Amino acid sequence: MRIAIIGAGGAGGLVGGRLAALLRDSPDHQVVLWCRGAVLDSVRRNGLRLHSGSGDLTAHPATVTHDAAEAGPCDVVIYATKGYDLEAAAAETAPLVQPDTRVIPILNGISAPETLARLLPPCDVLSGCVYLSAHAEAPGVIRQMGAVQRFLFGHPGLGEAENRMRYADVERLLKRAGLQVTLTELIDVEVWAKFLFLSPMAALTALHGRSMGGILEDDGAREQLTAMICEAEDLARAAGVRLPENVVNITLERCRLFPSEARTSMQLDREQGRPMELETLVGCVCQQGRKLKVPTPTYDRVYSELKTQ
Repeated sequence: MRIAIIGAGGAGGLVGGRLAALLRDSPDHQVVLWCRGAVLDSVRRNGLRLHSGSGDLTAHPATVTHDAAEAGPCDVVIYATKGYDLEAAAAETAPLVQPDTRVIPILNGISAPETLARLLPPCDVLSGCVYLSAHAEAPGVIRQMGAVQRFLFGHPGLGEAENRMRYADVERLLKRAGLQVTLTELIDVEVWAKFLFLSPMAALTALHGRSMGGILEDDGAREQLTAMICEAEDLARAAGVRLPENVVNITLERCRLFPSEARTSMQLDREQGRPMELETLVGCVCQQGRKLKVPTPTYDRVYSELKTQ
């Protein structure tokens, strides 16, 4: 199996590093790490370095490249870019994809499978998401915080048996790499459940410049948070996603489990002058709301304020 990881930031670097370390001497499996610039130079020279509480490792993917001809056709392609880079990445990596290639996006948001299905040649596009805390502290150097490294994926249009028949080999390989893997036909529920937590909290921490605890402790911000979770829930249900009936309470409780001082990546991006995933995490709700005729007034206001600030 030839597995390509598109993007070597926190998520891509962690998943790619774990896989490359496992498969370094395998005659049957190879990892392709798709990256560029300083990351490409660093990984080619020094390997992909992963630091975590369970120990450090240096992985050497079989191929480290930003050239489609060198990467070659792949059996599995895992997209782990930022949302605003996905369309360009899909165009660049289209030659890696064949009709039987399994494509798994694990980036933030809800629109990646649709985007990839639209831009890539005909292939098998799944859905996926990850729960992990990792970031690139230098080019080719990944720092993992905590032990959680959950990887959830599946095809929402297929039943449990069909998912297992078609993708159990990918599941086994990811588990061997040390990831906590769930292959599920209910992946759309999992992706939306993460989005209901991530999207409102990312938007409000960035807008107000407060930690997650600061949002929960402020009456006005907490009202905004609850309203946005409800609007995202309405949108998910209008799209046919069967979320739990008490998903709003579940989501608020999930927010409370984080340290009060925790900040979101969108907030950090804004504070440090980097591009934000504004369209991926906020604007898409406003757009889909208009498309499905679902009111999203709080999202609309927050999006407008973030856009103009």
